[in-house]
Amino acid sequence: MVFGGLGSGVANPARPDGTTLLDAVRAGAPFRSKGALVTRVGKIVDAWVAEGRLGRAAGDAVVRTARRVSYAE
Repeated sequence: MVFGGLGSGVANPARPDGTTLLDAVRAGAPFRSKGALVTRVGKIVDAWVAEGRLGRAAGDAVVRTARRVSYAE
């Protein structure tokens, strides 16, 4: 998955209905701030990890990448 041009090294998983993790993140846009984006990414990642659709280490890499993004407020 890629955030702001930064690759996380993690493939974008999909649910059986075709919704991807990035689709779920984008559903919360627009984000008021970088903090709002990172919070949304963290919540979505936690849900996908709980569902067994993403491993914890991969999820952590996605959140770390979201934290590194430059965000123009």
